[in-house]
Amino acid sequence: MKIARLCLAALCAVGLAGPVRAETLRVITSYPPDMMELYEKAFAQVRPDIKIEFLPGHGAEALEALRAPDQSGIDVWWAPAANAFPALAREGGLRPLGSLGDGIETSVWGMRIADPAGTYLPFEIAGYGFAVRPDYLARHRLPKPTDWSDLVKPVYAGHIVMPVPSSVGYAPAMIEILLQNQGWDKGWAAWTEIAANSSLMDGGGGAALLNELFDGSKGIALIMDFFVRPARIEGKPVSFTYPSVSFVTPAHVGITTKAPHPEQARAFVQFLLSPAGQMLLMEPAVSRLPVRKSVYAKAPAGYPRPFDAAPPAHAFDQAKASARQAVLKALFDDAITSRHAKLKDLFAAIHDAEKQGDSAKAQKARALATRIPLDETAAADPALNAAMNNLDSDEAKAIRAKWRAEVNDATARAFAVLAK
Repeated sequence: MKIARLCLAALCAVGLAGPVRAETLRVITSYPPDMMELYEKAFAQVRPDIKIEFLPGHGAEALEALRAPDQSGIDVWWAPAANAFPALAREGGLRPLGSLGDGIETSVWGMRIADPAGTYLPFEIAGYGFAVRPDYLARHRLPKPTDWSDLVKPVYAGHIVMPVPSSVGYAPAMIEILLQNQGWDKGWAAWTEIAANSSLMDGGGGAALLNELFDGSKGIALIMDFFVRPARIEGKPVSFTYPSVSFVTPAHVGITTKAPHPEQARAFVQFLLSPAGQMLLMEPAVSRLPVRKSVYAKAPAGYPRPFDAAPPAHAFDQAKASARQAVLKALFDDAITSRHAKLKDLFAAIHDAEKQGDSAKAQKARALATRIPLDETAAADPALNAAMNNLDSDEAKAIRAKWRAEVNDATARAFAVLAK
C-alpha cells in the first residue's frame, strides 16, 4: 500500500440521483501500511463517501506538521505517541471529542490513558517484556528469564538484544520501568549491566530486534508484545513474557482544531473506537490490545486481557517519564551507548573478580561502572530537557561533553580497581 495517497477510490450516491463528490480526510499516522490498509477497507464499508489520505509521521514529525499555522490541512492524528498527544493538547491543537469515547476504557492499572479534557482518546494499548526463542535457550542451556533482574546475570552475556532509546520509539518508556520501580540510581545501574550483557539495536524498531532472534543471533529481545503475537501466529519459534514489573502504553487518536473536515473526522474516529474497529485489532496480522473491554469476549483463547489482569507491582508515572524523556535519551547514549564495548569488557572483568572471590574489588568497580553523572531532580529540569531537544546547540554539546568525561573517568577508575 502506498502511503500519502488517496486511498478510497469508490464513490457512492447516498439519497441522490447522481454521484456525490467524496470528501478527502487527511490522517497522519505512524502505523504500518498493512494496518492502514486493513482499516481503510473496513471504513469504506461504512462510509464509502469518505476518501482517506494517509500521511506518514512519527511523534516529532507529526508534531511539526500539526504545529503549522493551518495544521498542514490534517484532520486526524492516529498514532502511538503517548508523550506527543498531551503536548499538542496543551497547545490547543486538538478539539474536544465529546461522546466519541463512550464505552472505551480510559485508564488501566491505575494509569489514565485518556485526556481528562477529552481532546484525545486511547485507541489501543501495548505492553513491554521479553521475546525469547526457546530453542536458542535450550541450545545454550539458558533458563528462560522471567523478570528484569534475571537479565543482569552473567549467564545471559551475549544472548540479549535491546533497543537504544534515542532511535527506537518504544524504548524510552521501557527504560523508565526500572528507573521508576528501582529508583534512579539503582535503575540506571541495572540498565548499565543489562546493556553490557546485550547487543544494542540503534534503529529498525521491534522488527529488527525480532530478526536477531529469527536468524539465531540472539535468544532474548527486549520488546513490546504486539511485535511478537503475529510472529507466533505465523509459526515463528518465539514466545513472549510479561515481567512482574511492566507497563502498558497507549496509542491515541484525536481531531485537529483546524480540521478541514470535522464531521468526516468524527466519523473515522467513531469507527476506530467502535466494536467493529476495535475487533480489527485482534486480527492475526495486527494482534494489538483493544481499549473497548467488551470485545475481549470474542478474543481467541490465550489472548491477553489487560483490563482483567492484576496490576503490575509498581504503578507507572507517565507524566514523570514525559517530563524527562529528552534527558533520558541523551543520557543513555552518553553513559551507555558511547562506551558500550568498554562496558562489556568491564563487566566481564567484574564477573571474573567475583568468581575468584574478590567481592570487595568487584563491588567497588561495579559502583564506578554504573555511576550516572546526573541526579533525578536535575533530570526533570525543564530547561535541561529543552536543551536536550536541540542536540546541535552549543549548550547541549557542552553538557554532554561533561557527562561523557565523567563517565569515561569512572570507567578508567573501575578498570584500575580491578587491575590492582
